[in-house]
Amino acid sequence: IIGGVLALLWALAAISGSLVFVIVMGVVTAVVLGALLWVRRLIKRQQGLTNLLQGASQSPEARRAAIAKLEAEKDPNDVTNIIARAQLEAVDDPKKALEMLEAVERKKVPVSIQDDFGALLSQLYLNYGRAKDARPLVDKINVDSSERAAQRGFLVAIVAEAWGRTGKHEDALTLLATADPNAAENREYRVPLLVARVFARFAAGKRGPAREDLKAIADVDVNHLGRFLMPQFRVHPDLQRLARQVAQGSPQVRGVAGRAGMHPGMRRGMR
Repeated sequence: IIGGVLALLWALAAISGSLVFVIVMGVVTAVVLGALLWVRRLIKRQQGLTNLLQGASQSPEARRAAIAKLEAEKDPNDVTNIIARAQLEAVDDPKKALEMLEAVERKKVPVSIQDDFGALLSQLYLNYGRAKDARPLVDKINVDSSERAAQRGFLVAIVAEAWGRTGKHEDALTLLATADPNAAENREYRVPLLVARVFARFAAGKRGPAREDLKAIADVDVNHLGRFLMPQFRVHPDLQRLARQVAQGSPQVRGVAGRAGMHPGMRRGMR
């Protein structure tokens, strides 16, 4: 389209015989070509980062190697580079990832990745029970961005959890109704969506449905209930008790075999 428009304008410039018109078209063409080259490099870089992050998901060793590769780049303080490293660090050292992202000046985050930045930082805040810090970030996230359609379930989960924990639970439930945890496209985000719905339903006084969601989470893996039991998540005491009741009634927890297989953090939360 851009090429067609430029060709048409050049044709008009040639027909007009105006030297000024030709000079203006030369400047415009140079600017457009420069912009296209910049966009091409940006897209190529983002694709490279995406491939690097996907390959690093296999093991801690792969993540460390990817982090070292990013740190060795020409500009390791580039915002995109920092966000990529924070994504990798968040798996094994979420505190370090949080510190990295908090040190980034928000105004330096490119518009194209502001939602990614806000979602990752919000997720880390929520993991430390800092829902109030996450709230202004999630309020700016566009969950229906066409560029992030494949990650919509993740974005909905992050936004809805922050809303559900900061007094906007009705809006959270409305948003969650648009992302079915049992849908095929949300298979990867089923637990985060259920977690968000537990917070929203509990805040709305719907304890029965919240209990059902807790049971669904426990059916996937009872250790996920540690999300409501561990102290760093700063969950309401009544919701902690509800989660503890569900955990104690889970087949995975009953008996010595179930308790022996429980994550250490989960055992601490059960006490």
